[in-house]
Amino acid sequence: MKTNISDAMARSPREIVVGIDDGPAAAAALRWAAEQAKITGTPLRVVHAWQLSSFEQATGSTQYAEAALTDARARATSWVLDALGASASHVRWSLDVVEGGPGPALVERSRHADLLALGTHEHTGFRRILGSVSHYCLSHAVAPVVAVPPPQEAPHKVEAGSGMLSVGPLL
Repeated sequence: MKTNISDAMARSPREIVVGIDDGPAAAAALRWAAEQAKITGTPLRVVHAWQLSSFEQATGSTQYAEAALTDARARATSWVLDALGASASHVRWSLDVVEGGPGPALVERSRHADLLALGTHEHTGFRRILGSVSHYCLSHAVAPVVAVPPPQEAPHKVEAGSGMLSVGPLL
């Protein structure tokens, strides 16, 4: 018997988890997850993982780490409100700011979720060798994972008097 995501959520609404950074793919994933949360009446948990650099960990104090966490929360809250716009008030959402690697943080936070949504990017070169957060989550998450690509760029318009025509990226 086939079930779809909406049917599964209707039986046992818990939460939808979405991972964010400050990129366009994360914004697209957040908007997608917010729409699913609104449709299903499921709470949305927005997860932002952050890490201090090795240098900051070695030289920073507890007060520095607390200030960094406060700053990360404030920036993430502002970003979520900007990304969701007016729809932010139409969905029940909470923000979970986690210190640590994004892949493990998202897998852990989504362990009992109905689904995990995250933005995905095309990785080339060294990034492809190292892997990505979306690949980590797809490989390790217990919940279903929805990988949302960034929005496609619209072709550029010709500016009057520019003398150049640009229709998008050159191949």
